[in-house]
Amino acid sequence: MTTHNRASAIHIWSRRVAPVLAIPAVAIPAVLAGGSAEAGGFGLREQSSYYQGTSFAGTAAGGDGLAAMTWNPAAISFNPGLNVEGNVTYIAPHASIDVFAAGAPITGTSLGTVGVSDMIDNGTLPTFFATYAWDKWAIGFGMTSPYGLVTDAPCNWSGRYYGCYSRIFDMNAQVSVAYKVTDWMTIGGGLNVNYIDAKLTNAQFAGFVPPANNLYAQVDGDDIGFGINLGVLFTLAPGTTLGIGYKSQVTHTLNGELDLSVAKLIPLQNRYVTAGLTLPDQVTASFRSQLDPKWTVLGTVEWTNWSTVQELVVKANNIPVSTLDLQWNDGWFFSGGVEYQWDPKLALRTGIGYELTPVPDSTRSPRLPDTNRLWVSAGFTYNFTQQFSFDFAYTHLFGETSPIFLTPADPANALRGTLVGQVSDGYADMISVGLRYKFDAPQAAALITK
Repeated sequence: MTTHNRASAIHIWSRRVAPVLAIPAVAIPAVLAGGSAEAGGFGLREQSSYYQGTSFAGTAAGGDGLAAMTWNPAAISFNPGLNVEGNVTYIAPHASIDVFAAGAPITGTSLGTVGVSDMIDNGTLPTFFATYAWDKWAIGFGMTSPYGLVTDAPCNWSGRYYGCYSRIFDMNAQVSVAYKVTDWMTIGGGLNVNYIDAKLTNAQFAGFVPPANNLYAQVDGDDIGFGINLGVLFTLAPGTTLGIGYKSQVTHTLNGELDLSVAKLIPLQNRYVTAGLTLPDQVTASFRSQLDPKWTVLGTVEWTNWSTVQELVVKANNIPVSTLDLQWNDGWFFSGGVEYQWDPKLALRTGIGYELTPVPDSTRSPRLPDTNRLWVSAGFTYNFTQQFSFDFAYTHLFGETSPIFLTPADPANALRGTLVGQVSDGYADMISVGLRYKFDAPQAAALITK
């Protein structure tokens, strides 16, 4: 079943019907949540150990890291012959939700000021890439996870009507081809196949005076969507490249089952709903310039069209039962970095980045405690041989303290009540390791002894 159901219930409430109609209200926000993902909105940027070392500066401009194809399919031409790469990134995010005031739906009864000390679960993100380049042609394949993570809160906290547990899993398969038009320009394009899965839960208002409320809503679902990727890579001078990549929107039609239970044990009712979710298109522009045999400078500017996410509508039997007004803005990411070739075997790199969240203060939800964040990264590559390389990167993110102000003044929150607070103590530590192998790299001659 599929589900990324994000919306809020604004139907006429009754003890039996309203709780069921309200389930999509909590379900959909979770879909777009995926935790405080380490890119704007609910995106995940951590696809490469090599590029993480520079805070993803230079991603679309090519380089030894095969993951450049994620941002620019033309970059698969950068490495001749047959190459493979695997990465694993461990992400340890943290964000607290401080509650200043919370009131129950309809009744306005105080829910106290019980917050959540750590809203976001840790996660592991693996990726894989393979490329083959010959003459003027190159082909590439990548498996990535561009969206996801988890927010997790006990269902007795003061904001329980705005979300408890939300899990988003996303996997993307990319197939691309590149062609070298001239000595200074390569073009590329390909197909993305995106799979997304969600499990979402929340407390559900039942009309009783809290804390007697013991109804819970849960959604499980998945879907597959398709998109394209396009790119161009310019060689401006020996050692200097400029790359521009585009990833299209991916449209999902989410079909999900919404379940209502007592104390998470006794089933009461379930029904099927649908909701449309469009993952945003994105443009990435990067440069890479080798100043001398030792030093290389890199930079990236990235725009993500999150402003397409303005509202989400949930339907049952093709009739709208819930609408969530999100009013997201475009997302922006800026980064710069340097690389230093210590010796033929060891390359050191570092970078800094800044990301503007697309989530406005007026609609920030505990399901998605996304804020502006500062990236600081360092990493290295060690070449065991000319064929076999090891990448390592460490990043620390500094998140900003940002407000949460959700009230029934927005009809979408009619069955969620009031939640006033802030996202604080936001940060993340990320460690990434990767292995790369070049099948066609020259091998050292064998040492013959007698």
